[in-house]
Amino acid sequence: MTSSISKSMLSGAMLAMAFGTSVMAESIVVYSPQGGERSDWIKEQATAAGHDIEILNAGGGELFDRILAEKNNPQADVVFGLVDVSMSQLKAEDIFQPYTPSWAVGLDPIYVDPDGMFHKFWQTPVVLAYRPDVFDADTAPKSWTDLTDDVYESHYAIGALKWQTTRVYLAGMLARFMDDQGQVSDEGWEFMQQLFDNGLVTDDWDKIVSSISSGERGIDLNWLGGAFKMGSTGGYEPAIVNTDGGTPFIAEGIGIVAGTDQPEEAKAFVEWFGSPEFMAAYAHQFKQAPSHPDALANSPQDVVEIVSQVSPQEINWDLVAGELDGWLQRIELELK
Repeated sequence: MTSSISKSMLSGAMLAMAFGTSVMAESIVVYSPQGGERSDWIKEQATAAGHDIEILNAGGGELFDRILAEKNNPQADVVFGLVDVSMSQLKAEDIFQPYTPSWAVGLDPIYVDPDGMFHKFWQTPVVLAYRPDVFDADTAPKSWTDLTDDVYESHYAIGALKWQTTRVYLAGMLARFMDDQGQVSDEGWEFMQQLFDNGLVTDDWDKIVSSISSGERGIDLNWLGGAFKMGSTGGYEPAIVNTDGGTPFIAEGIGIVAGTDQPEEAKAFVEWFGSPEFMAAYAHQFKQAPSHPDALANSPQDVVEIVSQVSPQEINWDLVAGELDGWLQRIELELK
């Protein structure tokens, strides 16, 4: 790392305090918002494949802020799982070094950073889902903008603004009211106020899970795999709405941090992680849709079908990237 203090001396103490875990000096350090059982499973698979890694988790927004704060003394070797807009913002801050893995061949250009700083391995719809025992196709919302209708009052939860999924669906809604300069209309902010007034606003994930699992709330604003996981927890099969105006699609990226002192190990991990073989295995484990066509072809059929059935929302993420911080600040100060 680019530091007067070696990572092997610094990471164990500093990162253990920050994340509540210990880090082996010889491990490559991976920052990711993918936590819990996903992180555990990825590490198990990586270890079996011969990669010595330590995955350190935080919410997407928190992780983004931490990476920027550590810019002059980076503690990560690899970053994966941050969404399009976050990876682009980090790239602009010179966080990554270029590397093109072999699995970049065959990727749609929309999943490839033109400067080779990062590549996107998953395609993730952020969906509007519902419990079929609470709503049906006729009574469920048809669009994200329907959520402000009285019939859906208290039936959905808006999570913490530091969570990536929350940021994405709020950005997708505001983008519907955005002009070509990135400015949101008064109508858009009035809608956003009604959205917050109509739902449960909480940063307590357990509370969200409990309320939907119990049937107290029938609508789940979630990423695709998370909606299925929520359904599994609550004992129901989620119904996914192909919303009028489209569904925000995001793609998580992976990149190597500039200044890593273990570049070959970092490259080897990126090669393995994004490979069609591992991505297909991940799809079967967690119902996540890979971006690589070879991996998608070997994914569970229901994942392939759902991705194909949900229409993407057209969003200018480059324009949104320049406005998102201001939007979130206004929401925090005026709407919550």
